[in-house]
Amino acid sequence: MKLYYHESYRFLKTYGCYRSKWIMCQLRCHGLERVVRATLFLLPYGHKASPNLYFLQLREILMARNRIRSLKEQFKYAIVDRSFKEGVDKHSLKKDAENDNSWRIYSYSEKNNLMDLSASFCKFLNKNHAEIKQIKDINELHVQEFLNFKASACTTETLYNYRTRFIKISKCVNHAFQSCSLRVSDVVIPLSKVGKSKRNLMMTEEHAELLLNYCKNSDSQAAIGVRFALAFGLRVSEVTKLMGKDIDLDNLKLHIHKSKGGRSRNIPIPKELVPFLSNVKNEFGENQRICPLRNDSVNRFVYRVFKFYRINDYKDAKTSIHAIRKLWAQKLYDKLRNEGKTIKEACEEVSVQLGHGKDRKDVFNRYISNIW
Repeated sequence: MKLYYHESYRFLKTYGCYRSKWIMCQLRCHGLERVVRATLFLLPYGHKASPNLYFLQLREILMARNRIRSLKEQFKYAIVDRSFKEGVDKHSLKKDAENDNSWRIYSYSEKNNLMDLSASFCKFLNKNHAEIKQIKDINELHVQEFLNFKASACTTETLYNYRTRFIKISKCVNHAFQSCSLRVSDVVIPLSKVGKSKRNLMMTEEHAELLLNYCKNSDSQAAIGVRFALAFGLRVSEVTKLMGKDIDLDNLKLHIHKSKGGRSRNIPIPKELVPFLSNVKNEFGENQRICPLRNDSVNRFVYRVFKFYRINDYKDAKTSIHAIRKLWAQKLYDKLRNEGKTIKEACEEVSVQLGHGKDRKDVFNRYISNIW
């Protein structure tokens, strides 16, 4: 540490305060931020010096030290520490035409998605390119190789999402590290070996009608849960958590408590469903689960029903309740459009009632196959 201290002190004293912040950013990923901060107050203000051989030598020394952070930590610094700030007004910054704010990250979901992808990318590099220790050594060929590797297990849609996130990561990295000039705009989406997403299948209205009629005459605990999925487009995890108290017939609302992502929501109850829900309300106690089963038990019930009708489409695609959600979303979208809602308004309302955010274009494309 003593050696680092004296090297940093002489270096910063030579260059002065006007470069110290930039230097601190450069050295932060090498574990020297504490040393730099400790010496800043000793520097003469406003001193300017031209680059010299000492700077180059010191940089080479620091780069060779074992204090270099891992690739994952470097990505975290670029994505979380430098690009993400809670509470930033995205709309006001977008109006700022003078400055490039494309590197900024505004939401937790985007930050988490970028960090998840960077972690997976780092694992791939550590296994296949162990010689890469710094972000500045990464180029678009490495990104292309990673996407080619993922093509064996990911759908085309997922690969497109990965490329979009890599473009964002490159902007974060280039902003955080002046020594980086990562470009991924020329990366090509490889042909997916998976083909169409297994969960992309939407249940047909004819099959949904068969399923509903079967459930009406079934004593299975799963049957009532499937009826709720058909009526409200619920996730299977939401179906198995429903209680009698979640049915509010006075205000015609079905309450979904802390679903995926910890979000709660209220779904409007159509008047034609009031008789069915009244019977359910009378049959179950306030704190009694309406469908007290595991998630996979409900899915298997759906498979068995369609097997009875010699329909294997959903079992082969490994989807059941999710296929119901897609049908429900499409029907709600069509209803809203026929009522005069714009495409944007209808898509946003569908997304909210599905339990997602309001501005989620990926949700629109995933659940609504016919956007008109």
